[in-house]
Amino acid sequence: MKYNIGLILYFIFAMSTGFVINQLSVIHSDFSQIETFVWLSSFLILTFFFKSTREIITPLIDFKVLKKPSSYFYIIMTLILSYTLQTVCLHYEILLDENLVNSYKYSLLIGEDIVGVIDSTLFTPIWEEIFFRGVLLFLFLKFLKPSMAIMLSSAIFSLFHPMYWIITFLSGILLGVTTYKTRSLIPSIITHSIWNLYTSKLFLYF
Repeated sequence: MKYNIGLILYFIFAMSTGFVINQLSVIHSDFSQIETFVWLSSFLILTFFFKSTREIITPLIDFKVLKKPSSYFYIIMTLILSYTLQTVCLHYEILLDENLVNSYKYSLLIGEDIVGVIDSTLFTPIWEEIFFRGVLLFLFLKFLKPSMAIMLSSAIFSLFHPMYWIITFLSGILLGVTTYKTRSLIPSIITHSIWNLYTSKLFLYF
């Protein structure tokens, strides 16, 4: 019972904090430059403050898996399959937001500035992997089969990225499999970071 209450309080505090930080960014444009960092800091404090989430995440902070070749297999396969799906969707102009497709088609896309690149390749992968592949996935694993838990956490993950939901859904599944198989968030964080670097900067050239 205490475990359930802790999780409920965690989600309430996380959503409230995220809302407040987002509103501050809207009210004060200068705050948007540090919004992701402030959110990451707040998120980590909340996640490790609550025992229920700390017990889920702490065992998953395991760097030893990087010594295993299988970890790099999952990293490479996730990047290749995500890249392939994105290329197909853009080429055939399907399953992606129309504005995104048109921006790509007519070379209107602009790469992120240095602040945006740092946010997307360093801060965002950390909190998203801890939350979606850590808290949510391993919470669902307590009640669902692995395949269903991975699918459900990936579906929720894709809702946060509606412009390219299909790619996010697929990558979410692959990242979920990676975390489940390796029992570590480190490979998925690395993969997520590389992918975000590609989409925020290198996508313009490849």
